[in-house]
Amino acid sequence: MKSKKIVEVKTFPGKILYLKFQDGVEGEFCFTDFFPCDKEKSVELLQDEYFSKVFINKEFGCIEWPNGYDPSPEVLYSIITQKKIIVNKKTVFDHAFGKNGWI
Repeated sequence: MKSKKIVEVKTFPGKILYLKFQDGVEGEFCFTDFFPCDKEKSVELLQDEYFSKVFINKEFGCIEWPNGYDPSPEVLYSIITQKKIIVNKKTVFDHAFGKNGWI
């Protein structure tokens, strides 16, 4: 799978993320619908002020928070495009399952 680089990110109330990718694909989604914020690095994302500190790591083309939390751009692309991630003919991520999307 070709790397999906993020070129723009915005946050909105309710943990909504807007993303635009290098290939022009763009969209928004509720972050907490897909990512459980119950781990050491992700629990801070539940705070609105901290969530809004997201930035683009230009070296890798991914989004990141100051604590180093950086969800995969490929997974984010899958969520925006509503397409499964398939590796070796096997589905490894399905956006339709939300937080349980990893298969």
